[in-house]
Amino acid sequence: MREISVGANPTAAALTTLYTVPAGYYGRLITLIATNQTASNKHVTFDWYDASSNTTFSFVYQYTVASKQYLAFPNYGYIVFEENDILQVTTETGGTFAIVATFELEGSVRA
Repeated sequence: MREISVGANPTAAALTTLYTVPAGYYGRLITLIATNQTASNKHVTFDWYDASSNTTFSFVYQYTVASKQYLAFPNYGYIVFEENDILQVTTETGGTFAIVATFELEGSVRA
């Protein structure tokens, strides 16, 4: 198992890809932190694009993060991403966020 962290300062109101699980791997999303650096409350949405079914799931939808505060997710367990699955984020118009996500990667696709 190998840990990998990715970070982004996404453009507000634009769908941003944070991480794509490489072919031949699966990953556990173990930590996701979104810090609102804006002077007002703004919301954030996190999507999981499931490549095997060509479906997008919003597992955090327009969650309001107070000014200068953060969202830490998940606070229990993890979410499994399979090869070519994508973690994406969209933040509210006018928002400035810093995002950090950590995955545990395993070689070979999950059965």
